[in-house]
Amino acid sequence: MAMVIDWNDFDSHQRSGVAEALDAAGVDACPDPQPAPPTPVAPVDVDATAVAAGLGLDPARVPAMVADRRIATLCERGTGEDAGLFRFTFYYAGQRFRLVTDADGRPMPPG
Repeated sequence: MAMVIDWNDFDSHQRSGVAEALDAAGVDACPDPQPAPPTPVAPVDVDATAVAAGLGLDPARVPAMVADRRIATLCERGTGEDAGLFRFTFYYAGQRFRLVTDADGRPMPPG
């Protein structure tokens, strides 16, 4: 079961606990006062089953929970030797689940 995730969702950063978690991870979640034009990035299909397993949820519920932002998302695009990879972080009920994928949404092995 796949779901489409936009590569960055600044609205989700406003959810309780997300800003603190991003700060602790050293992620700047605030847009620049004068941001550069965004580089177009196609949405990535992510396996809802993997996200459900990581958060202990029913896979059938995950796409709707992401869509209505009950599950907050952050996606980081790799650069340098990580170019072409995406790191998705999903936040739900005080939990955090991370998933690294290629540009087609296929999970990469840990490491």
